[in-house]
Amino acid sequence: MGRVMPWVLLVLLGAMTLLPVLFHDVGTSSGDQDEPTRIRQYNAVFDVDEFGDMEVTETLVVHFPDDSRRGIFRFFDSYDPNQDRASRLPRNISVARDGRAEPYEELSTQVGRYRTLKIGDEDIHLRPGDHTYVIRYTIRDVLLSSGEGSRFYWDLVPAGWAQEIDRAELTVRLPESPTDPETVQCAVGAGATDGCSVGVNGRTLTVQADSLPRNTPITVGVDLPSAPPGADSLLPWSVTWRPVLGSAPWVPLGVLAAAVFAGWFGRRIAAATHEADPRFPLQYAPPAGIGPAQALYILTESTPDVGFVANLMYAAERGAIDLSRHDDGWRIFARPEAATLQLDPSTWAATQALVPRIGSEFVVRRRDAKSGEKVQKARTDVLLATKKWARDEGLLSKAGWGSLAGIAAVAALVLYVVLLVALWSHFTLLALVPGAFFAMVLPVLYSGATTKRTTAGRHLWSQVGGFRRVLATPSSVERFEFSGRQELYTAYLPWAVVFGCAEEWAAKYRVEVGVEPPDPVYLGGMAGFGSGTGGSSFVNDFSSTVSAAVSTYQATQASSSSGGGGFSGGGGGGGGGGGSW
Repeated sequence: MGRVMPWVLLVLLGAMTLLPVLFHDVGTSSGDQDEPTRIRQYNAVFDVDEFGDMEVTETLVVHFPDDSRRGIFRFFDSYDPNQDRASRLPRNISVARDGRAEPYEELSTQVGRYRTLKIGDEDIHLRPGDHTYVIRYTIRDVLLSSGEGSRFYWDLVPAGWAQEIDRAELTVRLPESPTDPETVQCAVGAGATDGCSVGVNGRTLTVQADSLPRNTPITVGVDLPSAPPGADSLLPWSVTWRPVLGSAPWVPLGVLAAAVFAGWFGRRIAAATHEADPRFPLQYAPPAGIGPAQALYILTESTPDVGFVANLMYAAERGAIDLSRHDDGWRIFARPEAATLQLDPSTWAATQALVPRIGSEFVVRRRDAKSGEKVQKARTDVLLATKKWARDEGLLSKAGWGSLAGIAAVAALVLYVVLLVALWSHFTLLALVPGAFFAMVLPVLYSGATTKRTTAGRHLWSQVGGFRRVLATPSSVERFEFSGRQELYTAYLPWAVVFGCAEEWAAKYRVEVGVEPPDPVYLGGMAGFGSGTGGSSFVNDFSSTVSAAVSTYQATQASSSSGGGGFSGGGGGGGGGGGSW
């Protein structure tokens, strides 16, 4: 799983950079808001030049019934269903109110799809009555290809106006006369195909309409004889992909190349911290002088909770403590023999943390916060004692890349998140560069990545691995020869538990001896190992008891610290609308 995880993470981080695409087409609407204003007059002039660029002047006479509002807003939809590579966002914007320049704020929403002009002053409420707004802007490359000619297909009144419009007068000045004036189309209402007539006078079209309900578009479609000029503002891909890929055609390829290099470099660094497994020759006994937790640490460079449990089993097997069931928990008693036994530092730390004196006892209960606190400290003591042992014995040393690579990995993850958030509407693909590095360098954050085994450590690693191989290998592959030494089954059970192969060890005994494994006498009150559980019953019961006790303690700590297609209305470019605020 450790080898697969970087690739899984790379796919996940890459997929997250594509998320803006999913949000781009989520609709937005102002249709349900309470809109007290109305538009008495909506005049708009659309001047399309020979290059296909369009200058627009919108003159709106807006009636404010009271002084509760500060101004209006006008939003634009960059997406054109008839040309998805064209961005219909306005440029060269200017706004005036009642003959004077009016302040406005540009806002971007829906991963950059919508541009909103918030017109007015936050500190000034408008007087009741009529106010005239003039909004000027330009939009590039509005002519569409249509056979051998071109087509102008536009929502002269966009569908998103929240106000009712008493009268609309709309003028379109085209670069040339329509191919056939009789085929000019005009529609009122979303999805409609008619509802208004167009006056055609050479290159000029005029449309008039009265009493438009709110959210009612007026759309025109007209064919022109000449092909559209080259549209240099078109994106290399759909506007939907702009938040991910940006606007420049070759930049994403460069970013992907940089991401590949960053991933390769991260993988090389991770490989530099990886140690090749030594040979694991068959070892029929554990290495002398070490306990289960130490063996697990030298094998994996980690000390999970099972090491603490196996240490207690090992101490009980050696006769240092008694382990027995006690009500809803477990009783641990320090035997007199503990004073004369030579226990390894890790096992000694486990017993001393719980029963420090001969004859003392400790009961760990599921719902006892006090015992949970003590067990949690004991587990920490085992971890510290095990690491100190490895360091003092010269078994581990610092890995050259380890610590520095870990810092670089965390920094890359932070940079990935920052870029993803900062470029959410612009160019999220750039975040993939630090993301690829983090994914591939991830193994440096695994347990033991900051250290490497010395020559002595690798020798012990080989011995421990060989012993685990004997315990875990089926008898059909490697026999153990229990004859005359059946007691070794229970003696080695703590090791099988810490290596995660207790079931295999029990099966090995069952096959070779022909009977069920014996019950460990050092686990008082836990008969039933003959059923083949191989220590799992104890591990599960004792571990769950310990976990429940620790969880109870942690809960008390937490509580104490918590204080395009065919023509139709609303189907053209120029989508958007507005309202008041």
